[in-house]
Amino acid sequence: MQTKDDLRAGIEFGFIDDSVEASGRYQPALLTNQGGDTILDHLTDELHTTKGFTFAVAFVTEGGLIDIKSTLNDLAQKGIRGRLITSNYLDFNQPKVFKELLKLPNVDVRIINENGFHTKAYSFNHGDYTSVIIGSANLTQTALKKNFEWNLRVTSTGADVKIMDRFFRHRKVPLPRKIFKTRISAKMA
Repeated sequence: MQTKDDLRAGIEFGFIDDSVEASGRYQPALLTNQGGDTILDHLTDELHTTKGFTFAVAFVTEGGLIDIKSTLNDLAQKGIRGRLITSNYLDFNQPKVFKELLKLPNVDVRIINENGFHTKAYSFNHGDYTSVIIGSANLTQTALKKNFEWNLRVTSTGADVKIMDRFFRHRKVPLPRKIFKTRISAKMA
């Protein structure tokens, strides 16, 4: 029950009365890459304490992967798995990025083949609570470290996990290795 009390205090601090004492972990926060505080810092902090994660982002770049790859490898060593949902929207994601995603042993990667998929959400399961970062930042180096982005980090007891699970189960296309090789060859030619 301590987690629920901490969440209530965080909500009260964030939305009702900022004089209430509340742990920063449970307070809602606007993340913007301003003042030396980056979205990447928050993603890696969440990843260091997560038991599982789901990222749903329209765009992924090699630079964005480089920034979190060592953290994802550390999680793989601990047996912690995650999911990444991305797209082929506007053909932004390059074949090299898809190839790099397939190398992540602990990340189940899916591609949504729908025009207009422009989601940017990062969900972290911490056991008795979940943190979610939702906003404008794709998994690109500039979005995670430089661009003026607007992302809201909120914490809950799990309703958002059910939403992300449902989204992952019902709107997915696995990243196909065989078809993928054909597409890479065609795109690189």
